[in-house]
Amino acid sequence: MARSINEIKAEIASAFLAQDVVRSAYGLDDSATFDKAFSPVSIESILFYVVASCIWVVESLFDRHKSEVEEKIEALRPHTLRWYVAKTLDYMHNCKLVASDGIVVADHYDTTGMTESEIEKRKVVKYAVANEVDTLVYIKVAKNNANGRPTQLTDNELAGLQYYLSQIKDAGVAIRVLNVPADKMNVELLVLYNPSILNAEYLSGEDAEQEYRRIRLSPIDDAGTDVIDEAVRGVVSKLPFNGEYRNSDLMAAIQAVEGVEVADITSVEVSAGDNENFQPVQGYRRPYSGYYALNNLVVKGRAYKVAE
Repeated sequence: MARSINEIKAEIASAFLAQDVVRSAYGLDDSATFDKAFSPVSIESILFYVVASCIWVVESLFDRHKSEVEEKIEALRPHTLRWYVAKTLDYMHNCKLVASDGIVVADHYDTTGMTESEIEKRKVVKYAVANEVDTLVYIKVAKNNANGRPTQLTDNELAGLQYYLSQIKDAGVAIRVLNVPADKMNVELLVLYNPSILNAEYLSGEDAEQEYRRIRLSPIDDAGTDVIDEAVRGVVSKLPFNGEYRNSDLMAAIQAVEGVEVADITSVEVSAGDNENFQPVQGYRRPYSGYYALNNLVVKGRAYKVAE
């Protein structure tokens, strides 16, 4: 790991003062240190800083080079799930693998003459994760939609990816690509709010006699912002692909909203892919499709009362 510039400079200065000829030339005794003997703006100090900076750059470059080499070795090692993920992300739609006399002879493409932007555009798979169940390799995949969120590959893109994987996979390995809609999530919350900070819009059709009614909460000076909806969608959208949803994370996000005094999760239900059968989430859940989409949000609440 690269040393800091100050550490390198200190070693240079120490070696410099360790020379008897240097101490004699500058008239320094054995107790003198570099910082006491030389000003930070002295030519010696500036020169040592420049040299130390150059050495730090070289050491940092070597660290980066080592890291990149290790990553490439790890990613290119065959027969691992990471290798299948890397190859899935390398898939280029509407391109052919390197072939000789019509026979595929490599697991990569000939990108000669293509720009970086063209190559990136052809790589339609932006998310991939692999796991193995009973000798079958499952690869969850998705691409980006117009908003930069995960979405399904088209039928044509999926067919191309499956053909590509059949060409490069190890013999005897069975692969199944999971390309399904986002897991739908229904959330119901109970919120007690501070009416001096948040404004409540009670939704039409709610019984005014009920203690807790469906509401939409927004800052008093910004009626257009639904703060609870933003907080919930923020939790869902910030999950990494195939990331684990946790009720505790949702609770923390709701309680962090300014003006929310008390919050409780009434229920969180999720349905996997095309399945319309919603199941309650107890504690945490990993998405079947690899990603979630908020299907319905119900917020009920009332103003918080200091004394009840």
